[in-house]
Amino acid sequence: MINNSGSLLKAACASFFISSAVNAASIEQQYPVTEQVLLSDGTAVSMPFRISGNLTSAFLSIIKTNQAKKFIAHGEFEPIEIVCNGTGTNQSIGVLYFQDITQSPVGAYAETVNTIAVKRKSAQALPLPCLPKHASKQQQMQYLLAAQQIMAQANEQNIQQGVPSDYAMYNQDLELNNTLAIKAGLEIWGYPKSLAEINYWIGNHYVDLQVADIPDYTPIVELSYLRNIGTQTPLYSAGDNVLPQHLTPSEDKAAQLKGILESKSGWVQPFIGYFWVGPSRSNTAIALKKTGFYPVAIVEYTNVSGAALALYGQ
Repeated sequence: MINNSGSLLKAACASFFISSAVNAASIEQQYPVTEQVLLSDGTAVSMPFRISGNLTSAFLSIIKTNQAKKFIAHGEFEPIEIVCNGTGTNQSIGVLYFQDITQSPVGAYAETVNTIAVKRKSAQALPLPCLPKHASKQQQMQYLLAAQQIMAQANEQNIQQGVPSDYAMYNQDLELNNTLAIKAGLEIWGYPKSLAEINYWIGNHYVDLQVADIPDYTPIVELSYLRNIGTQTPLYSAGDNVLPQHLTPSEDKAAQLKGILESKSGWVQPFIGYFWVGPSRSNTAIALKKTGFYPVAIVEYTNVSGAALALYGQ
């Protein structure tokens, strides 16, 4: 059984593939702009794709493996499953992200990103400890934070060598409120992005978020959570995003990219708030419902800097 939540909150302090200290060099210094990519409408996009923003929140949940695998349109990967005594438990790991981006090569935007923790089918099973099926929310939170550290350690050598990792986050669906950001995501990386109405309020003590379809405004997801109730710590994340193979823009590229995110004022905390998946038929709403997603922990980045790199070569 995983215990000692205080030390875990300090050690496992970001979205997947994390370090507990922010790198000394800034994102701009580490990843200077080296090229301009032209979109189909002639828009020039600076690469690496550097962003800054007010907030990135990662909502962590235990989800159902048998349902999660239905949403992975990439034959090389499968959900990471929690195993107890040599037997699968039908438990996997899901993360829903919300980002308030104030600056990017395509302007400001807000987005949600629904992701599933996956492994390459040819890779060894990730050495996760057992989690009882009826674990409490506190136990689940501690487990999810510790699992991120295990994934980070398993990927460390690949990341250092600059090659795609065997354990990654699969981007099942992204909802955005900026049409140019959607175009850039689709054409540069193959992200499954779609247009949505996103309303949100970031207060000192809470965050409210409502996401709805366009044009009919059917609710996709609504949530509200208390802030600043956990452990404050600098955060740094370097990890792979796995994309659906059929949306990869180029046949000579692997359907993965390296993404970097950092904050000097992040928080790690339990989820205390309201979470509801609406009647929308969007890919995000369907996946959240089917996989039984409900957040038990939050990793929150504030005053965020980040960069998305080009897809890995095959």
